[in-house]
Amino acid sequence: MRISLIVAAGTLLGASLVAAPQTSRPAGPAAPTFYKNVLPVLQQNCQSCHRPGEVAPMSLLTYEQARPWARAIKSAINSKQMPPWFADPAYGHFSNERRLSSRDIETINAWVDAGAPAGNPGDAPAPLAFENGWNIKPDIVVEMPKAFSLELRMGWA
Repeated sequence: MRISLIVAAGTLLGASLVAAPQTSRPAGPAAPTFYKNVLPVLQQNCQSCHRPGEVAPMSLLTYEQARPWARAIKSAINSKQMPPWFADPAYGHFSNERRLSSRDIETINAWVDAGAPAGNPGDAPAPLAFENGWNIKPDIVVEMPKAFSLELRMGWA
């Protein structure tokens, strides 16, 4: 509805009330949800460090763990702080490159901007199974047959 007023020198000369027809806007794409869109990105790029017992300060395994950090996640990925990757792309492609694609960044930004909705838990991919102990399997582990003590000396002698 639009109201038009005609004012001249502080005096109301007339007013008209016009009703504008209501038009329906086409529905845009649905906002990304944690379970359907964001969790796969976190699994592929973040959860190896962002889980209990690993180097990152918070876990991002579940919606309840990730939701409080939504704005911080957006800030960290937009500033390229996360995921950490210090290799210079001018020197080649690395098979273990840890960078988010522009599509992944857009997905997380849209999720945060939409209020970080959970979505349907049924849309979630299966949880990842992480290795306990060594993350990189050594070629060989040498153990002594019995315990022994080493003498500790201080300084150069």
